[in-house]
Amino acid sequence: MNTITSRVFVCVILAAFGLGLAVAQEHPGKPAQEHPGSQAKEHPGSRAKEHPGEKSGVVTAEMIRQGILNHITAVTEKNGGIFPFHDEKTGRDLKLKFVKVHDNVSIIKGKTYFACTDFKDTETGKTYDLDFWMKRVDGTLKVVETKIHKVDGVPRFTYKEDEIVPVQ
Repeated sequence: MNTITSRVFVCVILAAFGLGLAVAQEHPGKPAQEHPGSQAKEHPGSRAKEHPGEKSGVVTAEMIRQGILNHITAVTEKNGGIFPFHDEKTGRDLKLKFVKVHDNVSIIKGKTYFACTDFKDTETGKTYDLDFWMKRVDGTLKVVETKIHKVDGVPRFTYKEDEIVPVQ
């Protein structure tokens, strides 16, 4: 390697190492996670199938996002475009407008599927991050639980080893 190539190589390595440190130190010393479970893959498994069209046990990230979106759409269609949700902490019945499903989704202990969403409160304008959990029920993904994770970016709970831990 010539001197210029060596210097570029060292800079690239140092930059990559520095980026890795920045990512690792985003939440230093915190054993809690933003979301439970392991990251779901967009296209897990092999592409070739012996019997195309046959149902498999594989759940993709897109299937999780679409399942949650289908649930939200069904609820909002029944409620004039509003996603009603009871806030157990404040006792308020919220009237939420759907914004988006987050890109990152997770698989928890191999049998529960998880994603975060964003909603806006139609009365206060606050942003609500709702977490949805899904399970396979009769061969299809169904939402089994929904909780308020954050209000205007302030978390009510976090995760430690896939378990909910209240934020003090």
